[in-house]
Amino acid sequence: MVMRRLALVALMGAMTASVSAQSATLAEAGKQLYASKECARCHMVKGKGNKMSKLDGVASKLSARDIGRWLSAPAEMEATLDHKPKVRMSSRKSLKNLTQADVAALVAYLMTLKQRETADTR
Repeated sequence: MVMRRLALVALMGAMTASVSAQSATLAEAGKQLYASKECARCHMVKGKGNKMSKLDGVASKLSARDIGRWLSAPAEMEATLDHKPKVRMSSRKSLKNLTQADVAALVAYLMTLKQRETADTR
């Protein structure tokens, strides 16, 4: 009985490590997409990019679902804002070409941005 429990604990640990590795891989793919889609033209992460719209701490403010909606249905999300941005995310042609896998990868990356960072804390 004890051996079964130990085996189950070991299996759960291995599964968790595997999920973590997959999440890290997906987040890294999202980070690369963030760069290739030139998201830094409008957004800033860790002091790099356009300070108009900082994404540091975004995962502390928005759910993964909401971040996904910003990427897949930006006009709907813009409609929920109290003030309209100068540059609308919905006008970005690069968003129209995102696949579901791209959105998942970008969400995974953006969900790693839980704490606000400033240029001073790098």
